[in-house]
Amino acid sequence: MSGTPIYNRGSEIWNVMNVLEYHCLGDKDSFRREWCVQGGSTTSSSESVRDPKLLNAHLRREGLMIRRLKSDVLKDLPAKRRIVQLVDSDDRVFNELVAKAVVLAKESAELKDALARGRSELEAINETRQATGIAKAPAAAAFVRSLLEAEQPTIIFAHHHAVQDILLDLLKDFNPVCITGRQTKEEKWQAIEDFKLAKTNLVLIGLRAATGIDGLQGRVKAVVMAELDWSPAVHSQAEDRGHRDGLLDSLLCYYLVSEQGTDPEMQEALGIKVSQFVGLMGDVQETEEDQALAVQASTQYMQKVLVKLRARAA
Repeated sequence: MSGTPIYNRGSEIWNVMNVLEYHCLGDKDSFRREWCVQGGSTTSSSESVRDPKLLNAHLRREGLMIRRLKSDVLKDLPAKRRIVQLVDSDDRVFNELVAKAVVLAKESAELKDALARGRSELEAINETRQATGIAKAPAAAAFVRSLLEAEQPTIIFAHHHAVQDILLDLLKDFNPVCITGRQTKEEKWQAIEDFKLAKTNLVLIGLRAATGIDGLQGRVKAVVMAELDWSPAVHSQAEDRGHRDGLLDSLLCYYLVSEQGTDPEMQEALGIKVSQFVGLMGDVQETEEDQALAVQASTQYMQKVLVKLRARAA
């Protein structure tokens, strides 16, 4: 069972299918010739599946794969509700941390080289995003604490290590477990087991580390986004760590936002407002055109962040 059985290297799907039914896709060399991009025998590019959709159709037609999309089973899943919650932000902390971003934004405007200017602007935006997360982290921890005290098993997502560390420290009395880029595969597996076995009611996951995590849906009651991402698909994927087959009750997905930093622009980019909201927001697979439009929209809102930073420097 896999959400992405055909992904990048053709030899991977051949190996999986060959274990299930010997030579159901022929021998490996024949499979490469028929289904993969030519140009070599060992590089990942040479083993890329030439037409994943065609191979998908072949596997399904031959009865070798059953494909159920989330849209096919959505009616069987309990409801998912999204709520955007305004939280406090520490102005003193934010102003102190955003100072570097203000300098970067000011200096980048004077750079002639487009590549150097782009790098500097992106660094300024990232610094502001981290400052936003750190400044509201105590309020985010207080919000999660209220859920845990109400005995609501919770998944909390945060992007920056500094934000994750603050949340873990402020919520350490709840014995949280972690699934981020800093844990080994074994530690991540143990974190899932501890949550499943009710040894803890709190698991912290890196916002962009949510791919492939399964097993939390049997207990989770709430998903909390302590930080936002520019991509709606990242949030949808994070929500789906709880909203998937095995979910026993409705799931509340909270988005914690502040009125300063990058949050206002990210909210606009994502199309979310301070209230309960519904919508697809990344639930449907993006086309290349959708992705291009999303990048364009995000870039426009990032420019708004830079305008605010430069206004601070004026």
